[in-house]
Amino acid sequence: MAKKKEEIIGIGKNPADQLTVQKSWPLYDLWRSDLTLGEFKILDVYLSRIDSHKPEKCTVTLDKGEIESCLGVKKINMPDLERRLLHLGQGIKIPDPSLNNGFQIIWLFEEARCEQDQYGQWKVTLSCSKKALNYFFNIEDLGYLRYKLRCVSSLKSRYSYILFLYLEANRFRKCWEVPLDELKELLNCQHEETYQQFKRFNDRLLKRCYHEILEKTECKFAYQPVRRGRTVIGVRFEVETLKDQATAFYLYPHGAESDFDDEISFLQEACAQNDGTPEFSRIEMEEIFAVLATLPESVLPNLDFACNNLEFRRYHYLIEKYARMNRVDQQKKIKNRLSYFIKMMKADRILPI
Repeated sequence: MAKKKEEIIGIGKNPADQLTVQKSWPLYDLWRSDLTLGEFKILDVYLSRIDSHKPEKCTVTLDKGEIESCLGVKKINMPDLERRLLHLGQGIKIPDPSLNNGFQIIWLFEEARCEQDQYGQWKVTLSCSKKALNYFFNIEDLGYLRYKLRCVSSLKSRYSYILFLYLEANRFRKCWEVPLDELKELLNCQHEETYQQFKRFNDRLLKRCYHEILEKTECKFAYQPVRRGRTVIGVRFEVETLKDQATAFYLYPHGAESDFDDEISFLQEACAQNDGTPEFSRIEMEEIFAVLATLPESVLPNLDFACNNLEFRRYHYLIEKYARMNRVDQQKKIKNRLSYFIKMMKADRILPI
């Protein structure tokens, strides 16, 4: 008999202040889709409510007006709710590195149950599809982006939402340039005549996104145009690193060279706890790095999207080991986690013949 899916009901009094979204790399890539801001928010609430290591608990119920809060409305009617859930449940294109220049079409959710209470508020229960389990749970091998739900819950613009995720995904760069055409494609406005001139694009879109992100999220950044002569060819972004930054970078860097001033601090992020705080101190991390540096490159994962940069491969290796240690710890409590972690790494020094 199939095991009954466990439901998670209710998200607390102040959910946006407590919950963290963990979004796998393939789901981050949904900025290319035509999902609306409200639908992205529903997906984010779902992601913030699940335990990414417990796929048996893949059903989440939003009640007490939470769906209206996601959509930024006081009251939503049945046709509108039906339309949004049908759109969220449509087939989604997911990139698949295992396929030769190919992709998959999957359905994120296999079921959405909706009922209305006597006050007109909706209760919505979502269950992800079996195929989507791979993108919602045990996502360490895929890489993922981590941010507080409160950072996106009050955004009113889809442009701001997508730009916020882009900035957080590229936070590791600190300062970088993006071609103007690529930025417009990211924001899905490349075909709009209004934004062909940079001045209008900047005044009507970028500036509004800038002010909304600064006001409503914890991402502090600056930008300026990159010019060739009088023509703007790109935009330079610079993201401020805050000591108490609530968002954290967990999405493996893709197609970029490492320019980190401190490799130890960067690798420390690979062994972060649920709240985003690195588990190991700097001194402990230096001990881990001393072992890491002795490992043959053949035991490190190959990362095509990171140009197989050695630093990123080491980062990915540590995050895989850390996830494995946490899975063991759930079955049997590990007394000395640092010693256990180093022991796992040292075992990779002995390669099979």
